[in-house]
Amino acid sequence: MAKLRRKLTPEDVDLIREMDEARGAYFQRDPDRPDSVFVKPSRRRQPIEVSRAKARLRTARWRSELDRRRAPTVEQVGMALATALATTTWSDMWTSLDYDLLKRALADLQARGFSIDEARRTLRRLRVKLVDPGDRAGEADESCGPEGRWLPF
Repeated sequence: MAKLRRKLTPEDVDLIREMDEARGAYFQRDPDRPDSVFVKPSRRRQPIEVSRAKARLRTARWRSELDRRRAPTVEQVGMALATALATTTWSDMWTSLDYDLLKRALADLQARGFSIDEARRTLRRLRVKLVDPGDRAGEADESCGPEGRWLPF
């Protein structure tokens, strides 16, 4: 429903002008007042080159901090575990805890969508690459190890 408004008369215009002058003369805002804005307006978009440079700077700082603390990344810890597993001596007896750790790792890979067979092949390739052929005597090159003994890969 539309409101009906009457046209402004010259007296109304004079009254409005007088009120605006009084507002400016008597009611100024304090420039040192507290900031009342709760949500700041969004910043301008920055060029993609600037955001990429900032990302490179954050990455360099993160890597430098890891180097200073001598802290490995998760990938490096995982590679150390995989290398230890691949270079283990099979004549040593594995405990049930060792097999449980390996089963958990393979189950995690499977839960994330990886093939356990491909994971075993990857560990086998790592073993072939890292372990001297003399120490791998009796093992097949790309299969799952010597006959008569179950090997995890």
